Amino acid sequence: MDWVWAAIRWVHLLAAIAWIGGQLFLVLVVLPVLRGALPPPQRTLLVAQLGRRFAVLSWIALALLVVTGFVNGERRGVAWEALPTAGSTYGHVLFAKLCLVAVVIALTFLHGQVLGPRMTRLAAQAAGNSSEDEARRRRLARLSAIVSVTNLLLNLVIVYLAARLVS
Repeated sequence: MDWVWAAIRWVHLLAAIAWIGGQLFLVLVVLPVLRGALPPPQRTLLVAQLGRRFAVLSWIALALLVVTGFVNGERRGVAWEALPTAGSTYGHVLFAKLCLVAVVIALTFLHGQVLGPRMTRLAAQAAGNSSEDEARRRRLARLSAIVSVTNLLLNLVIVYLAARLVS
């Protein structure tokens, strides 16, 4: 039966690799290359296509992380309702991790369902955009970058907290 639990942890780790590795690749490789290669409206449209493609993988990975994380917690006998007042370091670390996961899910939703589509609409209309529209696009791009980098940094903190749970 140990192979089942090893497989569940393996899926959890693969999902984390896909989720965070994809974010790192987009932020550290794709976006810097595109900044030098394409004007802002075209870059936004291409990033929107990449984002829609990555969204499928990322939401699957995120769902797998939540499900396998819950299953792993059940296996360890975590008292979920007692986590906020847990008297153990494990409980405090797990509670902090779960709070950050909730923030990451909210930021992911905000970026994918609100900011991204707004930026894409503005970029698609770029030919006739006024200076006001261009300023709005730049503000949205800055906000999008802040949300993306914050999301990535929170995910890296979550991985650190995960490492604390197994030590």
